[in-house]
Amino acid sequence: MDDENLTKSTEISDAEISCAESRMPLGVLPLEEEPLAQRTVDQVVWALLFLGLAVRVVRYALCFPIWQDEAYLAMNYLDRGYLGLTGALDCHQVCPLFFLWAQYTSVKLLGFSVGALRLVPFLCGVAGLFLFRHLAARVLQGTAFLFAVGIFAVAYPLIRYSCEAKPYNCDMFFSLVMLTLALEWWRSRDTRWLWALTAVVPFALGFSFSCAFAGGGISLAVGLGLIVERDRKGWAAWIFYNAVLLGSFALLYAISARHQAAGELQWMQDYWRFVFPPLGSPLEFAKWLVVVHTSEMVQYPLGGARGASALTAVCCTAALFFLWRRRQCMLAVFCLAPLAPNMVAALIHRYPYGGHVRFALYLAPAVCLLAGLGAAALLVRRGKSGKKQGRPAVIVVVALFVIIAGVSIVRDFAFPYRTTSVRQHRDFARWFWPVSQRDALVICWETDIEEGRDSPARLAPAAALYLCNREIYSRRSIADSAAGKNGLLRCVRFESFTPGKKRSIFGSPTDDRVFAAWLKKTQANYKLVSRQTYTLPMSTSRGRDAPPEWIDEVTMFEFASRGE
Repeated sequence: MDDENLTKSTEISDAEISCAESRMPLGVLPLEEEPLAQRTVDQVVWALLFLGLAVRVVRYALCFPIWQDEAYLAMNYLDRGYLGLTGALDCHQVCPLFFLWAQYTSVKLLGFSVGALRLVPFLCGVAGLFLFRHLAARVLQGTAFLFAVGIFAVAYPLIRYSCEAKPYNCDMFFSLVMLTLALEWWRSRDTRWLWALTAVVPFALGFSFSCAFAGGGISLAVGLGLIVERDRKGWAAWIFYNAVLLGSFALLYAISARHQAAGELQWMQDYWRFVFPPLGSPLEFAKWLVVVHTSEMVQYPLGGARGASALTAVCCTAALFFLWRRRQCMLAVFCLAPLAPNMVAALIHRYPYGGHVRFALYLAPAVCLLAGLGAAALLVRRGKSGKKQGRPAVIVVVALFVIIAGVSIVRDFAFPYRTTSVRQHRDFARWFWPVSQRDALVICWETDIEEGRDSPARLAPAAALYLCNREIYSRRSIADSAAGKNGLLRCVRFESFTPGKKRSIFGSPTDDRVFAAWLKKTQANYKLVSRQTYTLPMSTSRGRDAPPEWIDEVTMFEFASRGE
């Protein structure tokens, strides 16, 4: 009889453990023992969510001038169509095909403007806010839920890349979509979520290269979950998911990515050489692991390089320990499994592991979930007398979230630009093109004149900012109508020089000779009236007094017609 009771007790215990492992949402304490009432938590979460929305809208509305990294990609939309964007890109750019097509569609429908260039990342940022709130509510509760949403809402990387014309925020959004669907399957064991995940995969890979890591990690996590649960029904969906994942990757690679990689792989490997794992010695590799996991990879809500994100790393570690103690390890697996394929790619020098936060923005949802849970586990607990503790700490953390968002808004109003140089470039273009086109036909040597279309400046990274700002702020229809009134013609030529050497960065003697020949030919019908040169010192530093790293020079040649 005793043996039967013992067996029955063991069976109940195993069943309870299995139930506990699948029970979500998770909380550090039962809801009735949380420092804040559930209604208060929900109200604060929505307040933080709309605060995060406000920060993003303000930054987007301030319309920061585009900077070099955005211009390098944006100039590929100037003279290509949808088919042209499948080939190798200019200015050492590598970008997912669907993002290129979405950006190109945006500028075609709305015009080549700063707002149109940043619309797709902005929409991903806004949609990601509300989707993350949904995901966090499904897997966390109480203070952990509050902290996770707060971190995601005010995190500087997510705010910044919501308002830049680059695909990094698509990395975050589509990896969030995939993680949400995968965790919905884990909560319910309903294979329809796996089929929905499979349907999303082609779009995710089309908009984000790093979603290949998210997809590979989710495949590992789902496979492990099927083994743990002995779920035979899900294997068909899992196999089809992997087939679609591999097939989509292969198809997109064949159509677009291979052309980009062929021309840029060597350049990228050299550019990323400092963020690839060092394999010289085990000690060196271990040190690198510590640094990379306490630096920009986990920069949420704040942090930086050389261990400046250690606090977030501590919170994530606390979350992993908490999940292990609660026997909820599968949540950790879903969050961290994408790191495995990312590490493989880094070991073969195909993609960085860590480095700048933009390279790992696909991890943002997982890091915010773990950091929120870990922070709650560290701050909220039940005292020895059974009295709940942590309410003051929770209030302080929420206040910090509000302060971070407020400082972000104030900073954006005070400095609505990335660097002083790009602001000066934008301000010059705003003034120069409308004024020069007011009473004359204005043409550019690099793009509008047959002889100049082979100029090195046309495809040079140093000219990207000039060409994009010209496209944004010039008014060609006005210039065309004005040209017939007084016969004025203005030709604009762009050059970029090394400071103090007056040596063109991308120019060539051949281009100078071709331009001189065109200038001589043009003066047969037009009289050269004036020549004006505008100098723009350029620096990647935010400081106003930073010495120039190079000098952009815009020269305008003004001609008057010699008659009919």
